[in-house]
Amino acid sequence: MKKNNSYLADDEIDLADLIKSLWREKILILFISIICGLASYLYASFQPQGFKTEIQLRNPPTQIFEPYNLTPINNNNNNNNNNNNNNNNNNNIVGQFISDFKLNLLSLDNIVNFLEESREFDNFKGYLKSRNISAKEYFVDKIGQVKEKNTNIPNKYFLNHPKELDGAIFLDKYAEFIKKKTIVEVKNLLKLTLLNNINNHQEALEIAKKIQLENPIIKINQQQAAAIIVSEPDALFYKGTKVISENLSYLNKRLIKLENDKFDFSIILQKPITIPNKSMSLNLYFTIGLILGLFLSLGIIFFKNILKN
Repeated sequence: MKKNNSYLADDEIDLADLIKSLWREKILILFISIICGLASYLYASFQPQGFKTEIQLRNPPTQIFEPYNLTPINNNNNNNNNNNNNNNNNNNIVGQFISDFKLNLLSLDNIVNFLEESREFDNFKGYLKSRNISAKEYFVDKIGQVKEKNTNIPNKYFLNHPKELDGAIFLDKYAEFIKKKTIVEVKNLLKLTLLNNINNHQEALEIAKKIQLENPIIKINQQQAAAIIVSEPDALFYKGTKVISENLSYLNKRLIKLENDKFDFSIILQKPITIPNKSMSLNLYFTIGLILGLFLSLGIIFFKNILKN
């Protein structure tokens, strides 16, 4: 029992000595902690201030693509089915535009091309040059879709940038730049579809002329007892020269309209908003510096005691 008590007494003495030692060095501990806290504060103050700009965009209206819906001349179903097909076709075109627009907006190559064509951001270009950073390298993870609870918010995008770049002007003009680029791509797809349809109708017209078929051939479907369904055979030349010629005229007019159509609509739903984007506040930097200074001072005191012993 006496032996255990002696161990306990030694421990109490060691703890008491440690507390006395720390109290004697309180000035050193306080000094080092404050110095580290101020150093962290000053370091954070001199860091380049970052900003975050967000913009809300809108989808194109389906009506602007309606003139290029080719379902009526390619489909022989009843009117109700035609209306459903028309809506689906318009939605497909809008969906293609939305998908292509998002891919184009987040493309680093498109950002680089936009910067090269723009003269409004020379200050930012100088900023990149002074740091020997390419625009493509800088914008990695700097632009993206805004998330809320790990879920993407549709049509809302952010840009992280330094003070040398006006994020609001950049996103506003960049969105317009991407809209025009995407419109050109969608127009090319629509043009290809129209040209394919024109080619198919021209071939069908030649066949209809050879077999001297002017009017459409109809067939009767008697599978349903309650009604007799009248429709045209699937092959296009069965429409006859009169219908095919009218369809060709329609397609050529659509092609001319497409060439001149600008598909103009407002892509901006909400103007860009810019806010400071500091990862940590200055007070938090100061607190972290104090804690690091405390541990540093304790380490110094511990090392001094080892040297004394």
